Amino acid sequence: TVFALSREEWEESPAFDALVQDRLNRQQEREQAFLSHEGDCFAIYQVKDDDSLREIRFEGLDWLQSIGREVERENYNLIYTAPLSGKDTPEVVAEQLFYRFNNEHPKDYHSPSMSVSDIVAIRRDGALSCHYCDSFGFQQITGFLDANPLKNAEMSMEDDYGMIDGIINNGPKEPTVAQLEQQARSGQPISLMDLADAVHREERDKRKSVVEQLHQQPKQESKKTAPKKSAEREL
Repeated sequence: TVFALSREEWEESPAFDALVQDRLNRQQEREQAFLSHEGDCFAIYQVKDDDSLREIRFEGLDWLQSIGREVERENYNLIYTAPLSGKDTPEVVAEQLFYRFNNEHPKDYHSPSMSVSDIVAIRRDGALSCHYCDSFGFQQITGFLDANPLKNAEMSMEDDYGMIDGIINNGPKEPTVAQLEQQARSGQPISLMDLADAVHREERDKRKSVVEQLHQQPKQESKKTAPKKSAEREL
């Protein structure tokens, strides 16, 4: 039991539904956990319930190709992840999961049964493969997930996407002059050293920006003009 509730009562409660929804909301965090998990595991993705994606939901790869669409991560929600047991090939695992998520849903699975356009991502012995549920069977696809756990970790931890450089969390962005002035106006103490650094940094960036703009301007061809005749010769 959970808090004096039976397991069945707990799984049917609004609180349980809220936990499942919370899991859906933490897409990036859960995907990173999946990609960096040391053991074998799988993940199920389904096309987002969005009217703009109606033409690709429940459709096979041939249809996507015919309308000029591609399988893109941004069109999908991460629905479910779990450890994976056994040593079957990824192709066999995908078929097994299709049967399970149509006929034997796990108790914490509150999404539609697996169908065409769903994607099964499988990590086995550190290798990642993604399999599109096509009109007939599964088709392995590439490029759906970035298999670089470090980059994914940075994307979830960096405060500046410009610092995706292989070093997690390069530190917070330095405050701007405007931010420090706003902080002072709100009555919060600021460091005069930080303010001076911000002024210097923005002046340096402005000079750099002007120089870059000058370099980007097309060079004008210098027009050759004939030398002026002296007044003495014109007479």
